[in-house]
Parts: sequence; C-alpha cells; structure tokens
Amino acid sequence: MKRFWRKIQDLPFRSRIILTFTFITILLVSTLAWIGYFTVREIYLSQLGEQVDLLTRLISADLDTRYLDFLEPEGAGQLTEKYYSENLARKVGGMSLLQAFIFNADFRTLVQTDTSGNYLNPEPAMLLNLNELKNLKTGKSMISFPFRGNDGLWYLWGFYRLNENYYLGVQESAGRFAKVDQLSTLFWAIGLGGVLLTTLAGWLLASTLARPIDKLVKFSAALGSGDFATPLPHGIRGELAILGGALDRMRNDLRRNHREKEEMLAQIAHEIRNPLGGIELLAGLVKEDLQNQEQDPAYAEKIMEEISGLKSLISAYLNFSRPVRAVPGQVRISDVVREVEDMLKNRLQQKSISISYPAEEACVAFDPNHLRQILINLVSNSLELSPEHSAITVEAENFGKVKRIRVSDNGPGIPEAELSKIFEPFFSGRKDGTGLGLAICRKLCTENGAKIFAANNTGGGCTFSIEIAKG
Repeated sequence: MKRFWRKIQDLPFRSRIILTFTFITILLVSTLAWIGYFTVREIYLSQLGEQVDLLTRLISADLDTRYLDFLEPEGAGQLTEKYYSENLARKVGGMSLLQAFIFNADFRTLVQTDTSGNYLNPEPAMLLNLNELKNLKTGKSMISFPFRGNDGLWYLWGFYRLNENYYLGVQESAGRFAKVDQLSTLFWAIGLGGVLLTTLAGWLLASTLARPIDKLVKFSAALGSGDFATPLPHGIRGELAILGGALDRMRNDLRRNHREKEEMLAQIAHEIRNPLGGIELLAGLVKEDLQNQEQDPAYAEKIMEEISGLKSLISAYLNFSRPVRAVPGQVRISDVVREVEDMLKNRLQQKSISISYPAEEACVAFDPNHLRQILINLVSNSLELSPEHSAITVEAENFGKVKRIRVSDNGPGIPEAELSKIFEPFFSGRKDGTGLGLAICRKLCTENGAKIFAANNTGGGCTFSIEIAKG
C-alpha cells in the first residue's frame, strides 16, 4: 500500500488531479446508483406485495371454508372442487390475477384455476416457502420473493392460511420487476457517463492549472541554466502570478549580480594582465642579456613560456566573463566558415585536414561575431583531435521548428562519462586545456536563444550540434 501511495505521489500534478476526480466520481456515482436501484426495487416490491396481499385477503374473505374438508387430492368430491374452482375463477378474472389455487397442509394442490395443465403439483413456490407456510397462522397472509418462471418472466406469489389444514395461493405477474432490473443498467450507464464527464472536466481543470505551472517550471529551468534573458511567461494569473512575479524579480537580481560578477572578474583579469606584460618584457630583456653574455637563457625562456600561458588563460577568462550581448542578424553560414578556415589555415595545412561547409544560401538568425567565435572553438578542438589527412564537416539542416548547425570530425570522440560535463566552466579533458572554450560556446548560444550539445558518432568521432529557432 505504501509503495502504491508513493507511486501516486510521484505522478505529475495533472495526473493526480484527474485520478482524484475520477476516484471520487466513481465512488459517489457507484454509491448513488446502488442506492437508487435498490430503493426503486424495494419500493416496487413493497407496492406489489401490498397489492397481492390485499387481493389474497379479498379472495379469502369471500371464500366459504365450510366445504374445504370435502376436497380430495385424488379427484374425489368433484362437485366441491367445481364449486371452489368456479368461485376462484370469478375472483381471478375480476381482479386480473394470473391464477389462484387451494392446497392442503401436505402442500398438494386441490383446486386450480389454471386449466392448461402446465402447473406442477406441488407448486415449486410452495416448496421454496415451505418453512414460512408451516409457521403461517390461520387468518394471516404472506408474500413470496419474486422468481423467474420457465417462460423467463417474473412472478410473485401470495399465500393466505384459511384454517389449520388449508391454504389459498394466488399468482401475480411481476413483469415490471424486469424493468426495475433494467434500471440497474441505466444507473450504471449514467454512472459511466458521469465518470467520463468528470474525467474530462478533471483533465480540463488539470490542464488549466498545470499549464501555467509548466510555464513557470520551464522559466525557472532557464534561470537555472543561466539564461537570464528569458522573459516571464504570459497568461499567469491568480496566486501563480505572485509566484511568477517573485521569479521575475529573482531573475532580475540574478542577472544584475551576474553582470556585476562578470565586470569584476574582467577588471581583475585586466589588472593581472598588465603587470604580466611588464614581467614578460623584463624576462625578454634578461634572456637577451644572457645570450649576449653567452650564458644559458633556459630559465628565462621558461619564465616567458609560463607568462604566455597565463596571458592565454587570462584572455580566456576575459572572453568568458565579459558581457556578450547578442546583436542577431541573418548570417550566411558558408561566409562564417570561410573566415574560420582562413584564420586556421596554417594549422589545417600542417595536418592536411579539409573543411566542408553548406551551400551559399544556408542562413541562420545569429550574432555573426558570436557564431564566428563558436565555430572557431569547435573547429579548433576538432582540428587538435582529428588525425592527419581527415576532414571536418560543417552542415546545416532544418529540423522541425529549428535549424541545426553540425560540426563533425573523425577524432577519438568524447568519453561517455564526460559528455554531460564538457560545457561546464573549467572542465577540460586535456591537461593543457583551460576548460572555458566550450563553456564560452554555450554562453554565446544562450545569448542568441540557441542550444548546443554533443554526441559521439557511431563510426567514430564526435558531432557538436547548435539548434537555432527559425526566424
């Protein structure tokens, strides 16, 4: 039970609302249908029983019991049998009963108004009510339970004890009882309709409630990913509007704090880079003096190498931390790839690696400087990891409501454990990497309303995909 309850709690908000509405409706409708059916059934049986009981008493009141002892089960006393038979036949005809009969304490029928000869002796109804009939007192009557005959119809029996040795029995049609039974089907059909309508209403209500919640969840997810440019969703009303306002204020605060942090980091990096330039200059002068004095300049060269690495690292920090507000426009992908190819021409020639790119007309809505920097980072990574005499492919394709730019190579690919981390700042799979190249790519994509992700190719290598909403 606890496990079931946990599964219910783990369901989405919308599903829980629908299930709750459906469960309550099934419970209420089932209860009302059951109560309604049995109430109607009991009312009908009570009215029919009172009617049969009244008719039984009326017949018995007008029945002369002085000659009952002359009735014999084997057909003796035919005059007496004829007398009672005619008397009962008049009563049955006048009261629209099906039949009436007289039987003795041994439950053998002595007089019968049914002349078809299809009745049984003793009547099954008497055997079914055997104990009740034995305990019935003289001058009292009783009603049997409804039963279905061999013809498939419903009947009701009424019995009256004439004296110690004789009983009167009457048979009445309970045809409406079948209609009462049909009411159960009607009640369940109404119940099923109620369940369907309530489920539909619950689904509409859940959708109405869940839709703004889904919007706020997506909005908060965008904030969590660092996309502070995402606007607050429209159509948020009621109490959820208060939550939406709080999230919007939080977004503005986070965006302001983020910018302040970026500016501070940029200022710190700038202040560090200036003295590094002076140290690099002095190390160069020391190297020249050592060379002029024919001394080993190895230590000075090492200092200059370390300073150069620090300057590259600081440049990467500056690129990552400085504001990168996008100015999007229609950019032809082939033009940007040609620029990247020219910038990396020497490195490409050293490894005999070629770049293929899409046709002239392929365009995307993107900041051209941002797209250039992204492709430089991606192609540089592919160039470093790809084997000689291979190819790097840049493709553009339509994919539903977005356009994709795909950069593929034939390198070793990315370890599966690192695929989810490669876009995080300062994470690098290489010893000499800063861990900021792909983080900058993701940041620039976010500024342009795009997404970037990576996947290993089936035949080897890796593909980076940039998804851009169609303008």
